[in-house]
Amino acid sequence: MTQVKPLRLKAQRAPKKVTVASENPVVQVCVDTGVFHLPDTYDYLVPEVLSDQVLLGVFVKIPFGREEVLGYVQSREPSLLDSKSLKTLSKVISPIPLLTEELIEIVNLTCERYACKPWDVIRSAIPARAASVESEFLGQAIPQISDIKPKLEHQVSVTKKFEDLPRTINQILGKLRLDEQLLVIVPDERDIKQLLTFDFDTEPVLLTSDSSKSDRYKNYLKARFLQSKFIVGNRGSIFTPLAPNSTILIFNDGDESMYERRFPSWNVRDIAMLRSGEFSLHFIGASPSLEVIRLAELGWLKTKKSEKNSSKPKAAIHFSNSNVSDIALMKAGLKKGNVLVVMAETGYINSIACQKCRNQARCECGGKMFLPSKSSPLTCAICEKTSKDFACSWCDGKTIRSISKGSSRIADEIAKAVPGYRVILSKGGSRVDDISELKENVLVLASYGCEPLGDFNTVILRSLENLSNRVELRSLESVRRVIFENRGRVVDQNDSVMYLDLSSDNLLSQGLLRNDPYANSLIEMKERESLNLPPYCRIAILQGDTSAIRQIARNLEDNNLFSALAVQEKGDGTAESKGKSKLIIRSEIARSQEFSEFFRDLARYRGIKGLPPLQLRMDPFSI
Repeated sequence: MTQVKPLRLKAQRAPKKVTVASENPVVQVCVDTGVFHLPDTYDYLVPEVLSDQVLLGVFVKIPFGREEVLGYVQSREPSLLDSKSLKTLSKVISPIPLLTEELIEIVNLTCERYACKPWDVIRSAIPARAASVESEFLGQAIPQISDIKPKLEHQVSVTKKFEDLPRTINQILGKLRLDEQLLVIVPDERDIKQLLTFDFDTEPVLLTSDSSKSDRYKNYLKARFLQSKFIVGNRGSIFTPLAPNSTILIFNDGDESMYERRFPSWNVRDIAMLRSGEFSLHFIGASPSLEVIRLAELGWLKTKKSEKNSSKPKAAIHFSNSNVSDIALMKAGLKKGNVLVVMAETGYINSIACQKCRNQARCECGGKMFLPSKSSPLTCAICEKTSKDFACSWCDGKTIRSISKGSSRIADEIAKAVPGYRVILSKGGSRVDDISELKENVLVLASYGCEPLGDFNTVILRSLENLSNRVELRSLESVRRVIFENRGRVVDQNDSVMYLDLSSDNLLSQGLLRNDPYANSLIEMKERESLNLPPYCRIAILQGDTSAIRQIARNLEDNNLFSALAVQEKGDGTAESKGKSKLIIRSEIARSQEFSEFFRDLARYRGIKGLPPLQLRMDPFSI
C-alpha cells in the first residue's frame, strides 16, 4: 500500500527589499505587452544598484502582470503617479544603450504610419544580441549630439551603369566631415558582393542578413559607438543609429527586397523619409521608383542624371517585331564578346501537355506535372509523386509536349544552337556574381536579378511581355528597372546589340529608344494619378475571416476617408486561406495621417472587444 506523505504548507517568499535610486528614481519603459489596446509606456522605479546602468536606449526586464517581459528605456523623468504604486525594474539586459533618442522617435513614427506597436519594429531594427562581443564596448562613451543645425540635401540620381554606384559612394565619402557617416542600403546579398568588388576610400562595415549573429551585432555596435564612416547593409540597416548630418544612400528603393515581409511591412524608402529631418537622403538607381519620382516632381528631391555623352548610345536595339532572331544575335555577338540572355522562368520544363490532345498533364491527385531537370522523371507539383512513363488521363497519349520551358531547358537548346562556346547558368541557387576576369567569350543565361558583373557585347531580354503584363501592382515599374539596368551592361560600341522581346511601339521600348527612364516613368504616373493608384494613394490590406471582412466592408461603404473598397473572397488555394478574405482599401495620399489613425483605432477596438485580430499590410509592394 502506498504511504501517504503528510501535507505541508507552501512557503511564501517575502519580496526582497530594494533600495530605490536617490536621484531620478523613476524611469519610463516601452514594454513589450503583446496587447495592442494597452499603452506602450509605463513608469518603473529604478533600484539604486542599477541606477548607473539605466540609461536611455538600454534594454531591461520588468514585471508586467504576472510575468517578466522585455522593455527599453525611453526616458528617465519624474512620475505623476504615487511612487508607492510603482513596480521596480527587475534587470538590465545589457548596460549598452542600443537605441538613440532619434531612433526611439523614428520607431514611434513608424508605429504611427504603419498602425503597429514599437516592439513590432524593434524586432526588425535591432540585431539579435550576442553578449560575447559586448566586452569591447562596455564603458564606451556615448557619442554626443552636435548642436550645429544640419545642412541637408535630398536628391535622386539616375544611373547608366552599376559602376555609377561605387563612384557616387566615393564622391560622398570624400565630402564627409570628421563626425559624419555614410549608410548605403542595397536590396540583397548579390548587390553587396558586386559592390565589394570595387575599391573604396574607406573600409565598409557590413550590416547584412548574410553575416553571422555575432558579426552583425558587433558591426551594429561599431556604427553606434565608434561611428564608422562607411556602413553597407540590407533592408533592416535603415534603422542604424547615425551621427547628425550623415547621409543615407539607397540603391534601387523600388526593389521588392526593400519591403519588410513580416508585419508591419514597412519599406526602406518610407523609413528614410521619416529620418529626413536629421540626415541627407540620396536615392540612386537605373530607374527610380514612382514614389521617388513624385517627390522629385514636387521639388522635394533634386534630380541628378548621369552625364550624357554628346552622341546617343552606340548599341543597336532590336525588338520582337524586328527582322532578326535572338539566336542569330547570340551567334554574331559571341564572335565579338560576351553574350547575356536574361529570362524569368527557372527550372527545366515547368508545364507539360499531351502531344495528341493538348490537355495539360496532371497527376492522380490533380496536381500539374513538370520536369525538374533533364534526367528527372515526371513530377507532381503537389504530392511530388514521380512517373517514368507518361500516359494522358484524357486520351491515353504517350508523348509529352513542352508548354513552359525553364532556363535550364533553354540553356540546352541554345548550347546546341551555338556550339563551341562555354555556357554559364546564373540563377537563385547557383548565382554567378562576376565574369569580368574571364578571358574567353561566354554565353551567360541568367534569371532576372542574377545577372553577373561584366561587359557584354550582346544582351537579350526574354519574358518581358509576360512580366510587364502581370497583375502585380508594380509590374511595369519593375520591368522598366531591369531593362535599364541591363542596358548598362551593354558595352558602348558600334557593334554591340540589345534585344527585347517587346514590340517596338511598346511604352517601355519607346523609353529605351529615348534612353530616358525618368520621362518614361512620368507617362505611367499620369495614368496612375487618373486611376488613383500609388504613389497618389495609400493602400491597406486587411485579411481575416470572411464574415468579419464582409462586415467591415459594409461599415466602411459611406466613410469618405476611403476612395475605394474591394473584397477578395477567393483564397490562394492553401489550407490557411480557407474561409479567409481580403479587404483592399485605398485613400488619397493627402489624408495619409487619418488613414493610419483609422487602422490603429480599429486594432484597439477589436482588442478591447476581444475580437480576433486581423492581418494588416500597409502600402504593400503587391496586392
